[in-house]
Amino acid sequence: MMMNILGSVLIGAVIVLWLPPLSELLCMVSKKSGGAGDAPQTPQTPRLLFLVPAHNEQLHIAGCVQSLREMSYPGSAVEIVVIADNCSDATATIVRGLGVPCLERVDPKFPGKPRAIAWALDQFDLTAWDACVIVDADSAVAKDFATGLSNLAPLNDIVFQPNNLVLNEFDSWLTRLGGLLGRCRFEVTFPLKQAAGLNIPIGNGMGIGTNLLLKHGWLSYSITEDSELYALYTLAGVKIRHATRASIYSVESRSLREGATQRHRWLSGRIHAIRDLAGRIIRGDIGWRQKLDLFVELGLASPVLHLVIAIGIMAIALFGVGGAAGVWISLFAAASLSGIVVTTLVTISHHPQRWRTVFAFVMLPAYAAWRLAVFGATIVTLGDTTWRRTSRSAAPVAINSPQH
Repeated sequence: MMMNILGSVLIGAVIVLWLPPLSELLCMVSKKSGGAGDAPQTPQTPRLLFLVPAHNEQLHIAGCVQSLREMSYPGSAVEIVVIADNCSDATATIVRGLGVPCLERVDPKFPGKPRAIAWALDQFDLTAWDACVIVDADSAVAKDFATGLSNLAPLNDIVFQPNNLVLNEFDSWLTRLGGLLGRCRFEVTFPLKQAAGLNIPIGNGMGIGTNLLLKHGWLSYSITEDSELYALYTLAGVKIRHATRASIYSVESRSLREGATQRHRWLSGRIHAIRDLAGRIIRGDIGWRQKLDLFVELGLASPVLHLVIAIGIMAIALFGVGGAAGVWISLFAAASLSGIVVTTLVTISHHPQRWRTVFAFVMLPAYAAWRLAVFGATIVTLGDTTWRRTSRSAAPVAINSPQH
C-alpha cells in the first residue's frame, strides 16, 4: 500500500516536471509564420523615457548612465532620469555630476524599486512619450539598444523585453553559469515562445507602452514586480514582445553569498505571484497554451533545481518503489530534462567561450547544493516580503570589452 502511494506521488511529481518541455514542444509544433520578426515595415523613432531606479548604487550608476547616454539614437527622442531611492551614499551626486536629471526619494517606511518607479511616473507627462523603459542601475545597454527597441514600434500599447545578458559573464564559474542560463533563455527559449505567439517574461530593461501606463497605472508593488507584471499584463490580454535586436547587460553576483539575496527575492516573488494569481490564471480568457506557459514561468523550478528534483525522484523510484514501476518512473523523470539538455547544447554550440564555460559545469554539484539551500531558506521565510538590495563586491567589466 505504501509503495502504491509513494509511486503515485512520484508520478504526480514527474508530470509537473514535464510541464516545461511540454510547453516548449507545443511552441515548436504551433510556430506561427512571421510571428518572430521585430522590424517594422516603416522605420520609426519612438520617444523613450528611461527610468533608472537606484538604491545606494554609487559603484555602478556612472557606467549605467554613460551607456544610456552613448546610445546611437536621436537625443531628442530620449530622456534619461535616475531615481535615487532612499540613498545614503553618493549616487545622486554622481548622477548630477554627469549632467543627468536625478529624482531623490526619501520614504524609509516604503522602500523598494516598485514604489520608487510608481512615485517617479506620477511626476511625468506620459503623453510626451511612447514607452517607459526600466533599467537597473547595475547594468549597461548596448549602443544600438534604443534602435533595437524601436524595431517593435509602435510601442504605446505593448510591453516588451530586450535580451538580458550578463555583463561580467566571464569573471568566475558562477557568472559563467549565470551567463549561460541567460543565453539559453534569450537566444533559444524566448524566440521560440514569441514565434508561437506566447508572451515572454519580463525583467531588467523591460518597457511599457505609455498608453498602458495611462490606462492602468503602475500595477505591481511586490518584491519581484517583473514577474507579477508579466502575469497581470498577460491576463489583461496585453502583448509582451521580445526585442531580439536590443541587449542589456546585468551584473551577475560573483559569489554564492552575494547571489543568495537575489535568488531568494526572485523565488519568493514567483511563489507569491503564483499563489495570488493561480485562480485568475485558471479562469482567465487567454487560451490554455498561454495559461500553461504562465504556470511554467511563474511556478516551476530553475533548470538546476529541476535537475536536483529529477535526480531525487529517480533515486526514490529506483530504491524506494523498485521493480518495473520504479524503472519507468525514473526514466520519465530523466526524460523531463530533455528540454534543458537540448537548449544548453544549442547555446553552447555557438558560445564565444565554449570550452571554458563547459568546464564551469565541474562546479555544478556545489551550485545545485547552494540553490537547494536557498530554496529551503525561501520556503521557511516565505512570509518575509521585505525588499533587499543585492550586495556587490566590485565594478563590472566595460560593456565594450571584447568578451561581449
